[in-house]
Amino acid sequence: MNSFKDYNIILINIDGFRKDKIDYCPTLKHLKENSYYFSKMNTVAPYTFASLHSIFTGMYPSTHGVNGYYNIFEFKKDEITSLPELLKKSGHYTVCDIISEVVIPKQGFDEWNVFDEKSIDFISRHTELIKKLSKKEKFFLFLHYTEVHKHLVREIIQKANQESNDKFFESKEENNKRFDSYLPNCDNYVKAILSSLKELEIDDKTMVIFFADHGTSIGEKKGEKFYGVYTYDYTINVFSIFHIPNIESKIIEKQCRTIDIFPTIGEMIGQYPTSNLKNVQGESLIPLIENTNSKDREVFVETGGLYGPWPSPNKHNVFCIKFEDHKLIYNDTPQTWEFYDLQNDPNEDKNLYDQKLPKIEKYKERLLFYLNQNKIVTNISHVKN
Repeated sequence: MNSFKDYNIILINIDGFRKDKIDYCPTLKHLKENSYYFSKMNTVAPYTFASLHSIFTGMYPSTHGVNGYYNIFEFKKDEITSLPELLKKSGHYTVCDIISEVVIPKQGFDEWNVFDEKSIDFISRHTELIKKLSKKEKFFLFLHYTEVHKHLVREIIQKANQESNDKFFESKEENNKRFDSYLPNCDNYVKAILSSLKELEIDDKTMVIFFADHGTSIGEKKGEKFYGVYTYDYTINVFSIFHIPNIESKIIEKQCRTIDIFPTIGEMIGQYPTSNLKNVQGESLIPLIENTNSKDREVFVETGGLYGPWPSPNKHNVFCIKFEDHKLIYNDTPQTWEFYDLQNDPNEDKNLYDQKLPKIEKYKERLLFYLNQNKIVTNISHVKN
């Protein structure tokens, strides 16, 4: 693959966006069809704080430190190289615009901007920011688009009580329509970003990467009204679109992880692999782009919900391992197991764990590998406090 070290790079998180909604957004759908589209990308943590820190480091949450809602200040900043630090070495001017100071690592940014989600006009603010940066020789810009998230908080989370909880899980169709109502604004935002690049005549030297940090529930599984509680595919199977000028489009249907974004950008700008990044746990996506015979990558996910039914904001307590179209889920609090055949049961309705299938042992071994590798203490792992 050619070097892109002289390209501008814009990384955009569409917070909480569901992969199954892409085709309802004309601009996003067109972009998907004219870019590198990773349809089986999985987040390594289905909530924003842990997910974004993993994307910015190429590491699992329990390795970089942000492994719980209440551990947002535990990032191991003195031990880890962040994505903007990598880009600064390549000569990029680094900027972000985010919802909160704690959603991503702070080191490595030349400019650090925080918006007020209640009053922001995303299109105006972000296109103006791009216009300002277009005068730079080359830049890296991280944009946090939270319009979908904002509406969900207002219309679901802030109205939460037992009656509304019960109604939510009985109203999947209504929840789905509500989510769909947010899509036009989202697509207009994507269109405005792309149009601004063209108007500023920098579209031919700018790589734009859209992704979702996690999906969002519409009531599929009782107990999860939002995200971050479980590890079912509606929140962990996200997506990423790499839109690069003058490349042939390609849908990559190999399973991969959001921690793979960091080394991919690093390799594209000639800053990865290097000896000082030996602790990066993700792998570059370039082999998946270039080689149709590349294999699916194992997916390991960890989370701990802020809310019930087994809240664990201090320490992740739900884990899964996913490969070969099957998934094993372990919940450490009630010590329960689930095993799903994703090819024949994509909605994860039929738990096969009690059937004692021989292949389950292989999945347990791989789950234990990741728990031990990331020094995660559970009732089944071998790590000591």
